[in-house]
Amino acid sequence: MRTFLLALMLMAGSGMAAEVTDDIGHRLALSLPVQRMVVLAPHATDMLQSIGAGQQIVAVVDDHETRGAHARSLSGYPVVADAFALNEERLLALRPDLVVVWGDGTPATQQARLSRLGLPVYTLQARALTDLPRQLRVLGELTGQEAGAELAALAAEQQLQRLAAYGKRPAPRLRYFYEVWSQPLYSLQGDHLLSQALALCGADNILPPGPVAAPMVNPEFVVQANPDVLIHGKNSTSAVRARWSRFPRLTAVQKQQWLAVDDPRLARPGPGLLQAAEPLCAQLAQWRIRSGEAVSDKRTDKRLKAR
Repeated sequence: MRTFLLALMLMAGSGMAAEVTDDIGHRLALSLPVQRMVVLAPHATDMLQSIGAGQQIVAVVDDHETRGAHARSLSGYPVVADAFALNEERLLALRPDLVVVWGDGTPATQQARLSRLGLPVYTLQARALTDLPRQLRVLGELTGQEAGAELAALAAEQQLQRLAAYGKRPAPRLRYFYEVWSQPLYSLQGDHLLSQALALCGADNILPPGPVAAPMVNPEFVVQANPDVLIHGKNSTSAVRARWSRFPRLTAVQKQQWLAVDDPRLARPGPGLLQAAEPLCAQLAQWRIRSGEAVSDKRTDKRLKAR
């Protein structure tokens, strides 16, 4: 079954006129396959390259870690926007057939401006891990790269199965706190895609689901929740450990279960997140097994004392 609506099936030159519906329900008329795309979401650029549609990208959003006047992105494409500004003159000069944006990541002001400019805008918005292979197939249909998209989608589905295999191991589940930023303290909400991936492999976020992807957190909440694991960025390892070590009763501190991460794909809602999550799942699996062994030893000790 097609993953988006093809309402019109009329051949128009080398393309096909079609009405498509994006992830937030907006309909737009396009001539397929799309030949010239501006992509304002780094993970969408990754996805398009993975299916073989990289040559159909004419410009992207800046993906450098530090803001600056970068003419080209790390992925090698001309830059027409960053997190703060949109170069409308350069964008219009490229005459894109389609602009791809990220519903939660592309600033709302830029999305509104694109609409006022009359450009066709397709919004990608993943709410569940299963959306990722679906989106790959959608992008394949939009670009005429169905074969490459199917291979990439199958690979994403297999990656989901590998993560799920960790979760099926007979060991206790762990609870973690993911520190995104320290001053003030920010984390990821409970149904963030990364939270979903870690839940799949046997670890649960101490934060509940919520409308804000990265909410501010009171440190007292973390102390009271008493996570088994503290996840944080590698560039802040010493500061994070010094701060949380002031609470020696935290299970994560007692067991020295710190998990430092530095893969930028963990913050991007694309299939790359699934690949980047696997090393985390592997480490969490070791701690889960160790936790299960400790529980088993305690039960054995109780039985021996009862004799």
